[in-house]
Amino acid sequence: MKILIVEDDEKLRRLLELEYNHENCEVKTCEFGEDALLIYEEFKPDVVILDIMLPDIDGTEVAKKLRKLDPSAGIIMLTALSQKKDKLEGFESGADDYIVKPFDFEELFARTKALARRKGVLDEEINLGELKINILKREVTFKDKLINLSKTEFDLLLYLVKNSDRVVSKEEILDAVWGFSYEGSENIVEVYINYLRKKISSDLIKTVRGIGYTINWR
Repeated sequence: MKILIVEDDEKLRRLLELEYNHENCEVKTCEFGEDALLIYEEFKPDVVILDIMLPDIDGTEVAKKLRKLDPSAGIIMLTALSQKKDKLEGFESGADDYIVKPFDFEELFARTKALARRKGVLDEEINLGELKINILKREVTFKDKLINLSKTEFDLLLYLVKNSDRVVSKEEILDAVWGFSYEGSENIVEVYINYLRKKISSDLIKTVRGIGYTINWR
């Protein structure tokens, strides 16, 4: 999924970016509502995580403008306000969902997936030749054989498959799978690539020397 986070609290904005990246999402962030409108037109996110209290224009106004730009936009509003009238204003402005701070990221991500699924964004299954990945069940089969993968192995494979049209670097993989806070060696990527090759197929992942890795499925 492509996620746009519009939040003026720098700490929360950064935390959400890390969490969504860890869930293999492509993420852009900004602090101001006007910037959000510009980024939306270029980035075309699947879901916008939108704070109501922004420094320049109110989040409800941003939601209204986003809805005019794209009637199918997916918008989840974040706010410290919990009164019924505040929620109604959020929904009336065009928000699809509404979550009150403080919140648990697992709940926010579950709502994000549910919204994306309703809008036909989230794929439940990806098929690449003989390789099949059921995202919701976190199951992988190859040549009709169920492959037992750890959480990190699954996340790594899913990231490579979602980017199967290009070569991804070790740095990109580390950020997406291990997170920006990871301080270990880049060699961990090569270690887990080898795990996948052993469990699924030695020809599954192609190394592009000096650049990175790509799925070899054709």
